[in-house]
Formats: sequence, C-alpha cells, structure tokens
Amino acid sequence: MRKLLCTLMLATLGTAAAKADSVTITFDQASETGTAGQTLEFFGTIVNDSNTIIYLNNDDLNFSSPGFTPIDQFFNTVPISLAPSGQAGDSSGDIELFDIGVNSPFGLALGNYSGEYTLFGGDDGGADTAQDNLGSASFAVDVTPTVGVTPEPPSIYLLLAGLVGVWVLASRRTREQSA
Repeated sequence: MRKLLCTLMLATLGTAAAKADSVTITFDQASETGTAGQTLEFFGTIVNDSNTIIYLNNDDLNFSSPGFTPIDQFFNTVPISLAPSGQAGDSSGDIELFDIGVNSPFGLALGNYSGEYTLFGGDDGGADTAQDNLGSASFAVDVTPTVGVTPEPPSIYLLLAGLVGVWVLASRRTREQSA
C-alpha cells in the first residue's frame, strides 16, 4: 500500500513538473468600450515565466457572444518562441493579440461581455508538451449606445435652400393652374 501511495505521489509531481511551462499575458486594456460598427483592438504583452525556452503554438479566443466578430491575430503578431525568464527575448513586447468587431446594434443588447484568451505550446517545440495550456487572461467588451451625428451648419443651410426651392416651384405651379 505504501509503495502504491509513493508511486502515485511521484507520478503527480512528475506531471506537475511537465506542466510547469507558463507565461503571463497582460493586456494594455483588459476592458474596452465600443459601439456598433467598431473594431476593438486588444494589445498586450506575453512574458515567459519559466526557466526554459517556450514555444507558442496556438491560442484560443473564447468569446462566442452573438453580435461580435472575433479576429485572431496569433499568426500575424505572436512570436514563435520566448527565451527563459530574465534573458533577452523573454517578452513579446507590446503586440496586437486579437480584435473584436462589434456588429449591428439590432439584436445586440447593451452591456458588458466577457471572454478569455489562452495560449498553448510547450518547451519541446512540437512533440509531447506542444499543446500545454501556458496561460490565460480575461478581457471584456462593453457595448454602449451609438451616439447620433449632428449635421454641420452648412448642411442645414443647404437643406433649407432646397426646401425653399421646392416651395417656390410648387407655389408657382399652383398660381399658373388657377389663372
């Protein structure tokens, strides 16, 4: 029994050591506000917290709320690997991680919508730990009402001049018909 318990403890510790790869994801702004028709850009920094090279193989943008279009930028901006903590190249620097398009306001309730961004990879560059969950960070999108656009004064004057012109033509036609 004691031998079985020791074997289970060692197996658990071995699994924890294999999953020790980790990164910290820090957003410039974890919560952004937008209106219908806008595309919100989420920038952030990825830092390797381990003592080995970490390969970044994939990501998961968990944001499935209707009325939004997630646009993943992983293959455009995220580096292939990060150096060990404390060495040059252990950070991605400030990069665009993903975008969220706010679609039509019809059917989209105003309010706060949350999601999670997760990175996968490992320290071997491909084989056994290539799909470890390296780190996650939460984010939010706050949808606000679209503010109406106020026309400039020259536009209003042009509209008024057109209405006066239509009125003059209509009154001239009425006088000609009555004569």
